[in-house]
Amino acid sequence: MSAVSGAPPASPTPTDSTPGLRLLNGSALDPLVQPQCSLAVQLRRVTGSIVGRSAELAAIAEELKDAKTRLTAMTLEGEPGIGKTRLLLAAAELAVEAGFTTVAITADEEIRGPFLLAQSLFAAGAIREAGVGTAAEEATRRVVDAISGRDEAGFASLSPEAKLLRAFDLAGVAVGLLAMNRPLAILIDDVQWADDDTLRLLRYVVRSDADQPVFLFLTVRPDEFAGVSEAVNFVADMERMGLVRRLRPGRFTAVETAELLRNVLGGQLDPVSATAMHGQSEGVPFIVEELARTHRDAGTLQLIDGHWRLGRNAQRLIPAAVRTLIQRRAARLPAPTRSALADAAVLGRSFSLRDLRAVRASIDGSAPVGDLADDLRPAVDAGLLLPQPEGQPADFTFTHEQVRQFSLAELTQSRRRQVHAAIVDLLLESGDPAPAGLPLLAQHALAAGDTERAAHFSIDAATAALQSNAPEEALRLVEQALPVVSTSRDRRTLLTVRDDAYAVLRRSSDRLEGLAELAALAEALRDPAFEFDVQLRRAGALRMAHDEDAAAELARRVRTRAGQQGDRAAELRANLELGQALMLADIGEGFGAAGSEADLGGADEAYRRAIELGEELGDDPAIAGASREVAMILLSRAREWFVEELKSNRIQAVARAIAAGDTVESQLMKTPMAPVLMEMGQLLERALAIYQRLEDQTGVMSTIIAMAYANYAALIHLTSSARHLEEIRRVTTRQWSMVTESERARLDLQMLYGVH
Repeated sequence: MSAVSGAPPASPTPTDSTPGLRLLNGSALDPLVQPQCSLAVQLRRVTGSIVGRSAELAAIAEELKDAKTRLTAMTLEGEPGIGKTRLLLAAAELAVEAGFTTVAITADEEIRGPFLLAQSLFAAGAIREAGVGTAAEEATRRVVDAISGRDEAGFASLSPEAKLLRAFDLAGVAVGLLAMNRPLAILIDDVQWADDDTLRLLRYVVRSDADQPVFLFLTVRPDEFAGVSEAVNFVADMERMGLVRRLRPGRFTAVETAELLRNVLGGQLDPVSATAMHGQSEGVPFIVEELARTHRDAGTLQLIDGHWRLGRNAQRLIPAAVRTLIQRRAARLPAPTRSALADAAVLGRSFSLRDLRAVRASIDGSAPVGDLADDLRPAVDAGLLLPQPEGQPADFTFTHEQVRQFSLAELTQSRRRQVHAAIVDLLLESGDPAPAGLPLLAQHALAAGDTERAAHFSIDAATAALQSNAPEEALRLVEQALPVVSTSRDRRTLLTVRDDAYAVLRRSSDRLEGLAELAALAEALRDPAFEFDVQLRRAGALRMAHDEDAAAELARRVRTRAGQQGDRAAELRANLELGQALMLADIGEGFGAAGSEADLGGADEAYRRAIELGEELGDDPAIAGASREVAMILLSRAREWFVEELKSNRIQAVARAIAAGDTVESQLMKTPMAPVLMEMGQLLERALAIYQRLEDQTGVMSTIIAMAYANYAALIHLTSSARHLEEIRRVTTRQWSMVTESERARLDLQMLYGVH
């Protein structure tokens, strides 16, 4: 059983009857991924051929040794062609030999999707094999479901923020359990192209599992990495924690170039020729290899007396870039080969013959003459294509992205649009696409000039991304679709999704700026309900920006207008917004406030009106939320009464009665606060019952904590013990973790101690 796996996507295994899925899977492949039976052999061959990287290999081995007891990370940073992928393969071999469960995956420059790289990671064969028969098996299944948007029973009602955090926590739990079974090595090639949601998930995993035996290896292109904020934050986090070691392999020296040339050519190279080729390549390993093959194939590099020598004129015919080298190698390809390569380049870095055949038949009206495999064989011989083993979704992979780009440039604009349109039709052959395939559909529809379908797919993809707890991906898809949508309805949907994504990410300034555009659209449409929605969204954004006064004023205006127009739903939302602004806390997050800071009277009136409207409209979540908040307002008033009683020493009589054996409850019922405390208890019981019926776990836990505060608020004044309230405060500091896995056991104990 091999410990190394590639990056299979999370979608179902393709069959001959699902060409669209074959295409999706094939596009996610990478030449790293080889069949399990030959991967170890391949890795040993790669490690043995690495030249001039002994220091890097020693550093990797050292970090792997440390990773046996704690999480360690390495970044390998360098320009394209510097040899990062080869070193990653060598690191994978070293990890296998050291006994790690090893997973090597790669990000794709063009194909993006919610948690796409994370799905590849947790669906990898090595992960599945490592978890079989252990607790990690179930944990891995749960994280795959979470990042794929499949809610477990009882968690569908969670807020998007809570679902996102839950997905992160499940990933942390799964990685921790896998690492406890056996040290885990995760190697990611071209991390600068990883989707933001996966990067945020990995940041969470690193924080959760820093004490677990995990080795994280990332290759990076610095020029592109700097512009990816989530990737920069990820590595910066690990640096602050002292977990990451950054390697920056440089270009080869003349001696190292000569050694690499000897490996490529299988023989000695005379010193003059080696120096010339080092100058031509400027020490970039990829270009060194391409130069050697190009000159050898062109006959300008010949084996004479046991030494390879460049021809006299070869030094003057220096290719200026890799593209030139590729062009020279491709120039000898037959016309059918170049044509097939050009069409295949649109399919992606990896592609299947079945998909390519279907696309070409769709455009040309009939199956192409001859066998595509035969047409592509010259490209394999020229080193432009890498055949994939049988059983893999893809049949071929371009050996380098520059090769694919060169082939893509061979297409006319008209032919390119036709290929993109044919791919869209191919992906839709199996019926309605899965959410994971929507971004790819949108991309191809845009490139085909099919703006109508591009807008439709982008809207669906953005909505699905938000539902799958991937707000960054939703934002990317919205920005992609906005220039091509033609109807106000589609534009409204996109702008609303964008606002929801900003809200999840708590980007208040971006949200306020985006709402200005949404407000202009609402004004143009003259739709009162839409205008109310935008204004209430703006109130929420203002609260997020800590401008509660402006939020309250806006909510009041909406409440008045909605009441005048008989829009009960908008009036309900406005009252809820107003209550939150006046209490300076979101629903479910507050546990009382001082009257000097919050407008208790105004919030009480707003929330009680919300309860009335919720009952009229049958809106149970609103009733539960408002009931809980009114109870917290009553708790605030009870606290103020207790403070005044303490100042006047009148509370001492109550304390003496309790010390003499009477109960706290009995004494409280004799105070003027008795009606207030009774109503508070009734409201909390009602809120808890509704939340339990709705299976809203966050609401349930928030209400239970509120009950604990209500029960112990008097004890802090009537007894000398403050530890009960302190325990509850410890729980509230982690309220949002209530829906996650790794903290649940500890928090359950705190709840028992603080409430029971």
